[in-house]
Amino acid sequence: MDNSERQQEILKYLATVHFASISEIAAVIFTSEATVRRDLQKLSEKGVVKLVYGGVVISEYYKEPVPIHLRDNENSAEKELIAKKAADLIEDSCTVIFDSSSTVRRICKHIKERKNLTVITNNLRVCEELKNSNIKVFCTGGSLIQKRECFVGHFAEEFVKKTKADVLFFSSQGLSQNGDITDSSEEEIALRKIMIENSKRQYFLCDSSKIGVDFPFTLCNKTEITDIILKT
Repeated sequence: MDNSERQQEILKYLATVHFASISEIAAVIFTSEATVRRDLQKLSEKGVVKLVYGGVVISEYYKEPVPIHLRDNENSAEKELIAKKAADLIEDSCTVIFDSSSTVRRICKHIKERKNLTVITNNLRVCEELKNSNIKVFCTGGSLIQKRECFVGHFAEEFVKKTKADVLFFSSQGLSQNGDITDSSEEEIALRKIMIENSKRQYFLCDSSKIGVDFPFTLCNKTEITDIILKT
């Protein structure tokens, strides 16, 4: 298979799945990851794909929410540092809201020894991470978005409306130049707005990939929350 044929096979696969990791594509077209990276770079230069979150997306789907397994791979070390800083703000005997983001989920490993802690979340992975801890966990329930492993919709929103939290930790896809926190998922934005309203303090976990990026739906401006947690 020559370069042109291989690139067409990549595009054909992406037309079906929209998002894919490099290793996933390599397995599908039976070639090396190094070769796939070179092909994707060529396709990116032509403007037909964009390299994001440890993988690739067809350009027309760039503003869509990215599957969790790809979001997890980007800026992993930076996200770990941000999560550790966030965990340091969590005290015993408080109620915390965790949203559906991959960075927030990383906080779990740092808080399992906290005493009398309550966590409210729409994040399926948070429930899995904390299931064997002494932390009391409440899941919002609602409509499960499988690719993002989170719950959204009316039932999730009604659950959060009935809660009060000491602190919220959340993330989103973009932080625009004027300080607007934005995302491509209207459903997740709607739920996060209620989380903000029902928490005393709110922290936006922001890795470098989000800075200066703007998506269709605005959650709030950075001036409307307690603080932004960055790597440095």
